[in-house]
Amino acid sequence: MVPQELTKSDIVKIIEYLDKLLPSNFVNKQGRGRRKAYSDKSILKVSILLKLCDVSYRRAKDFLKKNPKYMELLDLKNIPPFQTISRRVRELPLHRINKDIVNLFLDIEGLERIELVVDSFRDQDL
Repeated sequence: MVPQELTKSDIVKIIEYLDKLLPSNFVNKQGRGRRKAYSDKSILKVSILLKLCDVSYRRAKDFLKKNPKYMELLDLKNIPPFQTISRRVRELPLHRINKDIVNLFLDIEGLERIELVVDSFRDQDL
């Protein structure tokens, strides 16, 4: 659940920090098949933005067209179709991403102790 008091500038800051936190090759492991039009990092950022703004994947296109600042922030030239966003988010290795994020925090020098919890639970209809 996203706190209601998040402002547009708060969301921009979160995405900017996420962009700095994740190296450009954070997730991508190009395997077999054709080249992906959108990086895993871009898909991850889009999904986080949509979650923060409480926007469904189906409404992503309209939402991003109305908010060009977010398109600029996500460094996207065009908007991924909702089917692509949905499929690619399901394919993201969330447990590995969470582990890498935790390791980034643990590798920072000068910190005595960090307690960090990342929940990779996916909402699913049961």
